[in-house]
Amino acid sequence: MALFGFKSSKEVEEEKRIAAQQAAKQAREEVVRNNMTNLSNLSKGSQVNFVIPFFDVSDPRFMDQSVPVSVRGSIVYSIDDMDMFRQLNKNEAYSDDMFHNKLKSQVAMYVKSVVSNAPREAGLPAMQLDQKIVEISELVHKQVATKVERTFGINVRSIDIVSLNYDKSSRNYRELKALTSDLERDRMQTQNRLTINNMEQQSDMNLELQRMQTIDAMKMQMEDQRERMRIQRDGIEMNQEQLIKDGRFGRQGGMMGGNPMMGGQPMGGGMMGGQPMGGGMMGGQPMGGMAAPPPMMSTQYYVGINGQQMGPFDMNTLRQYAQSGQMNAQTKVWTQGMPQWAPAGTVPELASLFTQQPMGTPPPMDGGTPPPMDGGSTPAPTL
Repeated sequence: MALFGFKSSKEVEEEKRIAAQQAAKQAREEVVRNNMTNLSNLSKGSQVNFVIPFFDVSDPRFMDQSVPVSVRGSIVYSIDDMDMFRQLNKNEAYSDDMFHNKLKSQVAMYVKSVVSNAPREAGLPAMQLDQKIVEISELVHKQVATKVERTFGINVRSIDIVSLNYDKSSRNYRELKALTSDLERDRMQTQNRLTINNMEQQSDMNLELQRMQTIDAMKMQMEDQRERMRIQRDGIEMNQEQLIKDGRFGRQGGMMGGNPMMGGQPMGGGMMGGQPMGGGMMGGQPMGGMAAPPPMMSTQYYVGINGQQMGPFDMNTLRQYAQSGQMNAQTKVWTQGMPQWAPAGTVPELASLFTQQPMGTPPPMDGGTPPPMDGGSTPAPTL
């Protein structure tokens, strides 16, 4: 108890103790604030490396065989929500070293689980994990990042596997290596056989396809050729029909020389239009039993085929007939000024049409055998 305003030694000691406690508490709070601030500042992209010592990884094809594997990696994180971070990491003297150690321990546990299950869940051969670093990193980030964020209240930017190593001196490694090598050799042989079979099948398919394409092309060519021939035939028939309609074909029915009437007039010694027939003149021009055509204004020729006169035709039409074989140098023709019908090859104006055509019997227009020009009763007039 204080006397005359003075404190007793006991009271003074108590006040010193309380003050010391408050100072210590403030110091601890300051340390926590500083550590949190440092974590926040340094963790905006801070990286922590971790190492996982050798642990056994089994191959799903040989569950009683395992191989020792070690993993090295890193995690990059940031602290975006300080309130959440403090709430999840409560500690009066929490330091960045303590946080990093705790973070590395937790991440290593998660990564170890992912790598151990990779051969079975992801179908990655246990003896080829060191060749699948990218695939394993993707698996780790997918399965671990969210768990770490929820546990520590941080934002995981990346978790990467830097290396994955085997304990090649271990007996398990050598045994599993031998087993998987045999399987890999068999797999490669099977794959090669499949590849060869696929190539052979593809080659056969290509050959069959080419054959079918060739057949289709030939069919198309044949159809095209038949269509062109049909069009050409139709054109000739239409041309002939038009000529008949125009009165340019002087076809006459009946027989020549003592046979039935031709155009209503007797032939062979009879009269036609007041002119004697059968060795006489027809329209002033003789030709067996054929009637002489009327005079023409220009040089056009009548053609005698199968005992019938056809025309008159101009030089272009006669040239087409000569080229197609429908007439040759022996075909009888007549035009204004000629004394009688004569072979086309003997007419100077027409001789050039048959320079490369062999002399012979004129082909019939209708495909039949031509009868004599005079119908077999009256001799043809001589040139």
